[in-house]
Amino acid sequence: MDGIDRRALILGAAGSFGGAVAQELGRRGWRLRLLVRDPAHLARLALAEDAEIVVGDARDPALVAHAAEGTDAIVHAVNLPWQHWEPAMRRITTAAVTAAREAHVRLVFPGNVYGFGRQDGRPLHEAAERRATTAKGRLRIALEQMIEDLGDSGAAPVLILRAGDFYGPTVRNRLVEMIFGRLARGQAPRWPGALDLPHQWCFLPDLARIVADLLAHDDRLAAVEHVHMPGHVFDSQRRFMEMAARAAGRPDLLPRALPGWMLRLGALGDAELRALQELRYLFDDPVIITGSRLGTLLPDFRPTTPERAIAATVAARNHAAAGAAT
Repeated sequence: MDGIDRRALILGAAGSFGGAVAQELGRRGWRLRLLVRDPAHLARLALAEDAEIVVGDARDPALVAHAAEGTDAIVHAVNLPWQHWEPAMRRITTAAVTAAREAHVRLVFPGNVYGFGRQDGRPLHEAAERRATTAKGRLRIALEQMIEDLGDSGAAPVLILRAGDFYGPTVRNRLVEMIFGRLARGQAPRWPGALDLPHQWCFLPDLARIVADLLAHDDRLAAVEHVHMPGHVFDSQRRFMEMAARAAGRPDLLPRALPGWMLRLGALGDAELRALQELRYLFDDPVIITGSRLGTLLPDFRPTTPERAIAATVAARNHAAAGAAT
């Protein structure tokens, strides 16, 4: 297998992206070193028993640097709730960059579209201009710039991936909860924006496969590598939610758009909803990414079909809901 005798440090391995990458690299024979604050959160991932667990805070640069010793790659998968990004994400990214520099290994980071700001509907390629219009977008640019500077300096190579909104068996976030979590509880899915606009989704196991494939062919990658994963672009968010409802066996649970006043009211007592308000433009003016780099580097890659991806996500959420009820 392509990971034999290779070790990866995954920061935030209990999270959505980190968990998916840990599962994929583990299947390919990588030895895993997982830095988490609470190892109990790893139980749902069913990882190999020989995975090495490091308990601690990714904001501690000495701890992260020590954990990175003897590794072949570092995956920065920490993504705190929106309201906790500043200054924690700067500190965590600084620690990851320092560790990669000292270990001289590739640093992998999942970017997002916030840094592009409000757009006009045209798909954005890997070299598209970043012109953030929000504080969160400017922070994401700053994080990516820190990582890019590491690669440009020649101290360690870096890989930044971008994709649409994540969904999949390991994903736990507010948007997925509003769709798949509600369906698992027998409730109609909801969406914080217009239902009849396009939206781009990324089945997270596919992105994890891309990470593993690229690390297996690291010699093909540039010192600073940007890769976009187009994933699944649905012509309307309504269609995605209706497919999810059918997969859950509840086509009668019709999708609903949350009115702005309801979100504003909910935000009064919910810090995460208040943070979501800053990103509302993404649901009114969809930001869609495209690019050629993935096809150049991995010409044989084929994404999971939307039908299978949605079914797998529904099954995982139903299983989790059943476990919580027992």
